Amino acid sequence: MISKTLTLAEVEELVLELKSRLPGTAKIYYVIKSFLAGLLPGKEVIVDSWPEWSSIVVRTCCEERAQPFFRDTYMCHARSTSALKYFLQRPDVVNWRKPATFTGVSRDIAPVIQAMCHKHLGLISSLEPRFMYAWTRQDLPVESVIPDGLVLGRLNLDDAVTLKQDWEGCRYREDLEGYFRTVIEHYESSCLRDSNGELVAYACMQFNGSIAMLYVKPEHRDKDYFKIVLTDLARTRLKNGDVAYGFIPTNDSDLVDQMRSMDFVWVPRGDMVWMTYEPLKINRSNSPEAFKKNQMVSNRDDASKSFDCVCSGMAKFSKGYSGCRDEALTEDSKGSKSNTYQSVAFQSNDMHVVNK
Repeated sequence: MISKTLTLAEVEELVLELKSRLPGTAKIYYVIKSFLAGLLPGKEVIVDSWPEWSSIVVRTCCEERAQPFFRDTYMCHARSTSALKYFLQRPDVVNWRKPATFTGVSRDIAPVIQAMCHKHLGLISSLEPRFMYAWTRQDLPVESVIPDGLVLGRLNLDDAVTLKQDWEGCRYREDLEGYFRTVIEHYESSCLRDSNGELVAYACMQFNGSIAMLYVKPEHRDKDYFKIVLTDLARTRLKNGDVAYGFIPTNDSDLVDQMRSMDFVWVPRGDMVWMTYEPLKINRSNSPEAFKKNQMVSNRDDASKSFDCVCSGMAKFSKGYSGCRDEALTEDSKGSKSNTYQSVAFQSNDMHVVNK
């Protein structure tokens, strides 16, 4: 078979199997839990075979019902990189005639996706790969002391407007406010507010169960507010019996050290990368020769901010880190780093810190 679309009963069976393999399967386990909860309308779960599967892809089956921010997204998981390599190349698994964003893809798979994109004459870009860090101890992180004048609490739906302003320009361009309203309403969050009720720091969840969008106002980034909201959100997750984890840019050594000091540990085979594909049509100004010259030019607008990981730019350090948003496929993209925005996110797929 080319692929099998799972029935609801089969998806429920699959999620039980993935649960038994946590935390390594966290990023796809929580995506499928979101699917079963009805939070991913217009999506379907396909596998390469059943019941003995090797690869899973959650993809759009009805564009009219899919949320705008996930309409072109393929959420991937595999027991082996070779299995996913072959699965993504099968006919009708990926619609290469339309834009596509691949999440949950290991770095070993990136060259395959890049080759397929070039085969179909499209542009491919990638964010800096991420490490997955999770809390694996049996006890909870130590509860933080809240500074005088601040209140620890949860985000509310009205905060979606503020979050949209803080993260404007990141990957999900369509209905960004709607994205934040969805995660605030259906997932855990943590925030610090001042005496006027204004947000000072916050973090919330992604659909894949990762802690992300960790943000501290620039004037407070010399304090440990990011640790307070991160610890609080991790404690909430663990009390609910969930995995507390996030993604960190692989070259953000400062944040890696910070996470280790907080007793989060690296999860083997949890590393991943996000890749975005844009199809191109051949015309007089876009011949194969012109395409070859321009196919690897990075789009700096797309790379300006990324809220699906944790990095030491948007929440912690006075010296901004911007490498988490670099498109890491060419020398051109490596040589055009932008320092205009810093961001930090911690998630089952990514952690970031942001400075404006």
